[in-house]
Amino acid sequence: MLSRTVIKRLRHEIEASLAQNDKRGQSKHNAKQMARAQAQCESRSYQQIAGLYSSASFRTYHRNALTALRWIADTYGCKRLEDCRPYLPAYFAEMERRGLSAWTVRTRVYALCSVYGADYKTLFGIQHLPARHRVDIMRGRTLSVTNGRFHTQEQEDVRLIARACGARRGGLLRLTPDDIIEHHGQLYIHLCEKGGKERDALVLPAYKDNVRQIFARYTQADGRTVTGGKQRLFAKAALPKDMPLHYLRAQYARELYAYFSQQGHGNGQLYHCRADRKGQSYDKGLLMLVSYNMGHSRCDVIVSHYL
Repeated sequence: MLSRTVIKRLRHEIEASLAQNDKRGQSKHNAKQMARAQAQCESRSYQQIAGLYSSASFRTYHRNALTALRWIADTYGCKRLEDCRPYLPAYFAEMERRGLSAWTVRTRVYALCSVYGADYKTLFGIQHLPARHRVDIMRGRTLSVTNGRFHTQEQEDVRLIARACGARRGGLLRLTPDDIIEHHGQLYIHLCEKGGKERDALVLPAYKDNVRQIFARYTQADGRTVTGGKQRLFAKAALPKDMPLHYLRAQYARELYAYFSQQGHGNGQLYHCRADRKGQSYDKGLLMLVSYNMGHSRCDVIVSHYL
């Protein structure tokens, strides 16, 4: 059993180490653009930029690094960050023994790489990290048993908005009465989501009337949450973290793809699936339209995670 002193010391050392890569408040998009321009000017290949540009990434790396280092400290009697370093390969073997998912393993490995400022080949003595496969993704594929408890009127309205425009939790929490937009006969919802990215997501035609009613109802309601000087449409209590929003985003993606297909927006260029979905194909023009409305920029993300 680790003492509080050791845990507190490890937590402090992890935070101090991650602070060296702390770039919160800066634009990762701008940093990428500058790095690409620099690489082009110097006639070299673009190298991925490093750093933690969001608070969510900082917290995720801190939490995962602490989980790993607490196990090492408890198992091998270490008391400081540097004492734990020789036992990182043993922790990797422990993750494999437990059968942790490839996503969890990679997150913890990269968190520790950020803490120690070295690559995983040096730290863990391995050549490759476990591969991630679409078929292994479980999140958002089905509705969990907890879905039945989201039954208040506000929670049902939140789910309908998510189903209608594919919003993430952060985007739903930031919605204001002014974020509904009518343009050329189409209805859009303005969303500000992770990384500060903003987009106007198309509302599926089948939900337009319901969305208008919900915005009208909560705009007129008293006692709305106010953050950042703006009145928010929904209270934070209406959006539990285990609400199946990813499942609803997947439904939105499928319905939006079908809608754009009916409207004839495809460009005839095909995206061919691989691995376990070999033989299936999608129109790239439709995929990019769906991708834009969901806040992504790549066809493969839409295919593997939503369609």
